[in-house]
Amino acid sequence: MAKDAKTIREELARPFAPEDLEWRIQVTSKDKASGLAIPYVTNRAIQDRLDEVVGPENWYNDYKPWHGNGKKDAQICGISIYFEGKGFITKWDGAEDSDIEPIKGGLSDSMKRAAVQWGIGRILYKMTKPLWVKIEQKGNSYVICDTERPKLNAAYLELLDKLHQLPTSPGAAQAQLSYKRDGQAGQQAQNTAPTAMPQTQQQALRQPSQQPQQVQQPLPFTTRQVCQYVVVSVSNQQDMSGQPLVCTVLQNAEGKQAKVYAQGSHPMLMPGAQLYDAQITMRKQGNVAFYTLDGYQVVQQAA
Repeated sequence: MAKDAKTIREELARPFAPEDLEWRIQVTSKDKASGLAIPYVTNRAIQDRLDEVVGPENWYNDYKPWHGNGKKDAQICGISIYFEGKGFITKWDGAEDSDIEPIKGGLSDSMKRAAVQWGIGRILYKMTKPLWVKIEQKGNSYVICDTERPKLNAAYLELLDKLHQLPTSPGAAQAQLSYKRDGQAGQQAQNTAPTAMPQTQQQALRQPSQQPQQVQQPLPFTTRQVCQYVVVSVSNQQDMSGQPLVCTVLQNAEGKQAKVYAQGSHPMLMPGAQLYDAQITMRKQGNVAFYTLDGYQVVQQAA
């Protein structure tokens, strides 16, 4: 059954994962030590989104050169999407050629702007708070220091929090490993909104007398579907029945740490590993509250 226009519009406009954004410097400070960062959706992510929502056979793009009066040459991109009963509808926008690889840069930027006409990445225009970051010179231009990426990711996720929206999973350009509570690896975890994780106590998890109860209550900070936790430390232990038990210390984007327990063996959990789509559940047994890691993905960036 074909999707209606409203459904297509809503699915195209879903917020992207932080990994699917790129950041550029709009202006620099006088001393060239910092710059104002502006986010864009990558072209690869735009293409993946269109393929996913309408199918690769139901959209295409087209480019036309555009020459300004004494200004830089520019490129205009049109993105056409097929709607049942109406045929292809095209929306256009353009961008000036860039300083580096001018024509290629102009084509790329014009497609990003045309995508916004369809609602793709339009949410980024709501990032009105200035984001000044450390920069470094690269050739004749300046780029954002790699150490600033967590700060930019956190600012983007803060915006989504205020808008009560969740990002989608990272694009297909990344290779993914995942774990579900049944112990099966290699399948992606479901995109569910997990709970958060303050301090926990291992003793409750070791009590065999009764099944721990899942607790629903307000929690200190929000978890995410994307790269919200880094494994700080791992301790391999056993529960009261002698079964493997892994105690991990996880850290979120705000630097907060807490213990979370995972039953079974978890070779993918190691210091420095980044967890995506983490399914963390608060449980309570008696007067003791603790947190279990019921599913996650370990995502490795493609080379």
